[in-house]
Amino acid sequence: MLGALLYLRLTSLKNLLLSRLRRLRQPKYLLGAAAGVAYFYFIFSRPFGGMGQPSISAGSAAAAAFTLSSSELLPLLSVFGAFALVLIALFTWLVPSEKPGLTFSEAEVAFLFPAPISRRRLIHFRLLGAQLPILLSAIFFTLLSRGWSFLGGHVLTHIVGWWLVLTAVNLHFTGAALTLNRIFDAGISVWRRRLVILGGLAVLVVAAAIPIWQNAPAFPTGDFGPGAFFSAIARTIDTGLLSWLLYPGKLLLAPFLAADLRTFFFALGPAALLLAVHYFWVSRLEVSFEEASVAHAEKRAARVGRFQAGDYRLGSAPVKARREPFPLRVPGRPELAFLWKNLLGTRALFHWRVWAGCAVAIMLGVPWLIRAGGEAPFAAIIATVAAVFAIYTLLLGPQLARQDLRSDLPNSDILKTYPLTGWQILLGQLLTPIAILTGLLWLSLLAVMLALAPRAETVNWLTPGFRLTVVLCAAAVIPALCTLQLLIPNAAALLFPAWFQSTRTRGGGIELMGQRLIFVIGQFFVILISLLPAVLSCALVIFASQWLIGPTAAVVLATLLALAILAAEIAGGLWWLGERFEKLDLATELRP
Repeated sequence: MLGALLYLRLTSLKNLLLSRLRRLRQPKYLLGAAAGVAYFYFIFSRPFGGMGQPSISAGSAAAAAFTLSSSELLPLLSVFGAFALVLIALFTWLVPSEKPGLTFSEAEVAFLFPAPISRRRLIHFRLLGAQLPILLSAIFFTLLSRGWSFLGGHVLTHIVGWWLVLTAVNLHFTGAALTLNRIFDAGISVWRRRLVILGGLAVLVVAAAIPIWQNAPAFPTGDFGPGAFFSAIARTIDTGLLSWLLYPGKLLLAPFLAADLRTFFFALGPAALLLAVHYFWVSRLEVSFEEASVAHAEKRAARVGRFQAGDYRLGSAPVKARREPFPLRVPGRPELAFLWKNLLGTRALFHWRVWAGCAVAIMLGVPWLIRAGGEAPFAAIIATVAAVFAIYTLLLGPQLARQDLRSDLPNSDILKTYPLTGWQILLGQLLTPIAILTGLLWLSLLAVMLALAPRAETVNWLTPGFRLTVVLCAAAVIPALCTLQLLIPNAAALLFPAWFQSTRTRGGGIELMGQRLIFVIGQFFVILISLLPAVLSCALVIFASQWLIGPTAAVVLATLLALAILAAEIAGGLWWLGERFEKLDLATELRP
């Protein structure tokens, strides 16, 4: 029987690879595959360092920024990594996933469940099927972390280390889900289970907090850097009962953090033993999982069908009734009706109360972190993180925030029956992602402003009035930038609907990743060309007028000019794409 199950798994893998290869006959998939291969080649083409000879990279720069050597940084990574694993395990028991412990496809449910196969063999079959994705994930994470030269070790030890961590986490997720199903079958309600877990957690917190409170190491005084700050936190965490809770996580991370082969082989035994304990736990569980697996297979098939039909919703939470985002007046602009409708389709997180709470948290938290960790190091870290987040949001946000015409493109025939022009429909569909991206960028701008405030006070010409003017002008330009950024992918969806629909396929492979990469690169170049007139005009206005009216007034004048240019480009784009939308025949465009 095990041979038949192994044959089934290998045959399914072979058919998957053959189907992907056959898809390359189509030019859109072939170009996407070429772009994906080129991307991975340029990202991962640098050679790996040998044992004890790591290459200098961003990982070394990060370690140097913390002013810690490798021997000092590795224990910190062990403590914080083990603490993260403890939190993940705790979250798994408190808020388990809606997925069953073992997931099967509809075909596997139809053929394997009625077959004379024991539950234990089905568990082995499912765990075996998870090993290939875990191994590929381990290789991918090793490629991503190859620049962490302070780790030492070798590429093979890192692959094995990542595989051990990912396999243990997967086994723990599976065991926790099956155990919770067994508890639920015994008649214990969800809230009783949570009360028991929370009660045990409260006892552990109190037992761990007492020795930490009594023997907590003193934090350094004065202006100290991130290295000393995180070292003090690690010493505080790794105390008393909490150190025993972190011990299994440290054992699991030890092979990955091993600096040489001797240390790796010594650490491999305890980690493998921990993995074997998890495997024995999962394989020996006698619990009924068939009904939950069947229900999950049906939900997954329905979700894939919605995705292919263009009705994909980020996340797996069920749709619940909620309050309207704002009162929708009957005599009002029709564009606001699209905003109202699309906001209802988003998460409850996208609400003005949540945005206000985040702004208050940033206004209170950023100054406190800067004072607690030393002004210069922490201010630079916070400003850099916020700036990088803003850049990624501006560049990649339009690809993720799809609550616009791209989501409703299959319903274009219905939308065209509305008594509205094409540009009105397009503008209304764009308002929701514009609001989401603008809110994220405003929060990032607030964090950067607060982080750089202490440093800016030491520069004479950066007066408070000038800084406030620059921030307000940047905040005024952000909605126009977001609108222009969102116009480009919507234009791609209208001009190349067949290519766009292929990129909506869930998962995919390197060819679909390459297609998405082509769209991202194309959007990047188009936005550069679109911003060139506004940027050059602003630079000329500031250079020519700052001597006459002062830098503050020059920035305001340049901002007004930039807004006028961007507004003209947006208006022209809306009109042109609106005309294209009115003439769009999706059935003809998608015909093979």
